[in-house]
Amino acid sequence: MPRFSCGLVRASLLTYPVATPPERDFLAACVQFDVCPGDVAANLAATSAGIEEAVGAGARLVVLPEMWATSFLPQFDEDMLLQAEAAEQELRELSKNLKLVVVGSNVEPGDGGIYNTARVWDGGELRGSYRKIHLFSPNLEHRRHIAGATPCVAETSLGRLGVLICYDLRFPELSRYYFHRRAEILVVPGQWPEARAQHWRTLLRARAIENEMFVVGCNRTGQEPSQRNGEAMAFPGDGRIVDPTGEVLASGSGEAGAIVAAIEMRKVRTMRRILPIDRDQRPTVYEQMFRETAPLMHERSRESTPQHDDNDDAD
Repeated sequence: MPRFSCGLVRASLLTYPVATPPERDFLAACVQFDVCPGDVAANLAATSAGIEEAVGAGARLVVLPEMWATSFLPQFDEDMLLQAEAAEQELRELSKNLKLVVVGSNVEPGDGGIYNTARVWDGGELRGSYRKIHLFSPNLEHRRHIAGATPCVAETSLGRLGVLICYDLRFPELSRYYFHRRAEILVVPGQWPEARAQHWRTLLRARAIENEMFVVGCNRTGQEPSQRNGEAMAFPGDGRIVDPTGEVLASGSGEAGAIVAAIEMRKVRTMRRILPIDRDQRPTVYEQMFRETAPLMHERSRESTPQHDDNDDAD
């Protein structure tokens, strides 16, 4: 089995270059800013400035907002896709030149549509690529993008990362998968609106506590029209860095820039020793529960019945 992989454990795993042995203590940062729809140059400039600030504070891991290069658009023409890919390669160069692990989601064309994809760059090397699994239907993301189907565990020079994107945070099955795969840090690029900011803050802490891992969630600032009705949506710029006990180590307060906190990996090992969830779990019970509920999930899911209407209006 390849040591460095992205995806489910199976023979067809994608493999990535081997990272150097992980550092155990380092600084992580969320770089948050107002993501301007369709203005790749402005977004790249804001990203570069935020990364410079984070590096100046000593950060080695940087998490960006969701769709950091373009934000969400009704459609993506070829020129916009080319600009977005060029910006992603600039991000790769920043990772290489500054010896950083950087994660942020961006558009990725493929399979006749557009994915919302987070790539994990480590010193300029691609350690993993994650296509958002749960698309945010209240803002019509499911109509504009293709859903991914494979989790991503990335082995980096800083440790083992699991990747979520924004709305994925509401689906605990995915973060639990990363716990079982022994991820130590969960990274979450997001565009989570002010209207439900308390959910974002609570869920980041919940994922950290229940999976005994660090969570680094980056949220954007500013406003943007809803893709559903054109009404302005405000974003609180409330990124969070949370430790395995649920303590919020750093939090954004609505301003653009970097928030930084220390990641002490021994906290993961300590919590998993004190509260041995993995040893006390009941997989045979859960298997039976899943067998009983899987038909219900299929019955209600848009995946099985895409004709479901889109009247829901909250994430």
